[in-house]
Amino acid sequence: MHITAEKIKEAAEALECTELKSFMFQEPTAGPLTKPRRSSRGSRRSTRGSRRSTRRSRRSTRRSRRSTRRSRRSTRRSRRSTRRSRRSTRRSRRSTRRSRRSTRRSRRSTRRSRRSTRRSRRSTRRSRRSTRRSRRSTRRSHRSTRRS
Repeated sequence: MHITAEKIKEAAEALECTELKSFMFQEPTAGPLTKPRRSSRGSRRSTRGSRRSTRRSRRSTRRSRRSTRRSRRSTRRSRRSTRRSRRSTRRSRRSTRRSRRSTRRSRRSTRRSRRSTRRSRRSTRRSRRSTRRSRRSTRRSHRSTRRS
């Protein structure tokens, strides 16, 4: 069953309902026909309270923003410090590697020099022996020639 506007009007006239009549005859986008009353003391109090609450909420938002800024700063600082510490550790590692390399090289060079000194000593010993032998042999040959 479809309800039409005429039926609603008839029902409103029959009931003599002013609210329904005002609802029917107003524009669809318009607000209420009756004007709102002037604000009384209670409404003033409520507006004051709402103002206070808005102030409080603004303050709290400011505080939260400040705290977030501070936390961001602290996180940035901590990140910087961690980066610096990482850099310093890298540098120290590099320096230790370099020093190790240099010590290895120096050890190698000392080993080589020792080997070379040993070889030279051996060679000098051999040469001395050979000279001694040759001297002996020459002496023997001299002796043998004298005897004969």
